[in-house]
Amino acid sequence: MLRKNLTTNKSIFALASGRLPCAVAIEKISGRDSIDLARKLFKPAQGGELEKKRAMIMGTLFDQEGKKIDECLALIFIGPHSHTGEDSVEFHCHGSEPVIRKLEEALLHLGAVPAQPGEFSYRAHLNGKVSATDVDNLGDVYLAKDPADLEKIYSRKDGSLSERIGALREHLLKTQAILDTAVDFSEEYSDVIGQAKAPLIQTIHECSEIIQRYSRFKKGATSPRLVLAGKPNAGKSSLFNALLGRYRAIVHEEAGTTRDVIEEDIEVLDRRWKLVDTAGFRESSETREKEGIELGERFLSAAAFWILVVDGAMGISPDEENLIEKYGNKPHLVVWNKKDLDQWMAPRGKWYGQSVHPLSAKTAEGINELWAKLETELSKNESHGPLPTAVEASRLEKALELMEALVVQLDRNELPEYLAETNREATRALELVVGEVGTEDVLDRVFGEFCIGK
Repeated sequence: MLRKNLTTNKSIFALASGRLPCAVAIEKISGRDSIDLARKLFKPAQGGELEKKRAMIMGTLFDQEGKKIDECLALIFIGPHSHTGEDSVEFHCHGSEPVIRKLEEALLHLGAVPAQPGEFSYRAHLNGKVSATDVDNLGDVYLAKDPADLEKIYSRKDGSLSERIGALREHLLKTQAILDTAVDFSEEYSDVIGQAKAPLIQTIHECSEIIQRYSRFKKGATSPRLVLAGKPNAGKSSLFNALLGRYRAIVHEEAGTTRDVIEEDIEVLDRRWKLVDTAGFRESSETREKEGIELGERFLSAAAFWILVVDGAMGISPDEENLIEKYGNKPHLVVWNKKDLDQWMAPRGKWYGQSVHPLSAKTAEGINELWAKLETELSKNESHGPLPTAVEASRLEKALELMEALVVQLDRNELPEYLAETNREATRALELVVGEVGTEDVLDRVFGEFCIGK
């Protein structure tokens, strides 16, 4: 494992800012001799040398041969008053690849070593600047893709997960009481088994939902998809452009213009979604169009939400009915498009139990109303409840394994003594879920998921 190669005896360095080239690049150095290293490379504009005190100084960087690298800003941090708890230096340079390459070559020449992913945070933890729980939360901040994710992460401190785990623990204690009764009164064993299973199954279901919530969050690095579907020339691409607020998909009177899938990011209620325009769904013998339809069906199958776009000048056809029959069980809305046309026919009530939303994607009439309805519907699909950390989710999985093993034991009619002991183990595992997070719990995550420079 990477952490076996770590040393706290040498200073480490890494680019802490974004990809080069950029406006400003930040090279971070941390370690007991970091200021001495900086002093050999940096000359203050006002003369003299860098002093070992907190400061922000303009000056010039030189390499080990005395050749100029860049004019930059040096920030000096004296441990323990720094991110890592060690003496640290940041060079704020011009975001040029040659500048950073020459600076890092000079640091290597002077004995500093490149930081491994997460090594700055690891040193901060070792020096008591951040707890293991803080590091675990920080990992999820990196995974967050929109403000809604951040809100869930920062709300962890409200104790809602502890309350939920406490309630689940009560279910297991109820099961324990029932199983202990079976140990004392074995003649009532069969009656007791049925009573024990009900609270256990409920606990398993709720634990699974909490674990899945984290799994969905982690997978959410890929935004959920909002897919537009309908027959050719229903106005999907026009609606795609209207929702996007700009011209992105080609719009043409000829049916079947869209042959591929087009994706763009949109934001709904602080949640980033992938808006997807698909090829028109219809029976086709043309090879390229069939491939586009098959691709659209794959996206529709994986969609978190979809909108059926109906040509309001033509009305319902077997194509729309086929889509509803295949995908009507997924969350969706029905849009009755082309309200700007004289041939447009107003929808009559609900269709397949769904309200129909009249609009004109071309003129944007009805788009605001569609946005309002979308926000309402998409909020229903938002995952509610406490979001565990990676460590908590992992611990909960261990508790869940024990509970599922207990169900198997119950089905096998094993001795009540064995059942009671398995339930006790599951209860202890559940109690650990929101316990103190240790260094070993988060080290794998730090090196597996953190970026270099953090």
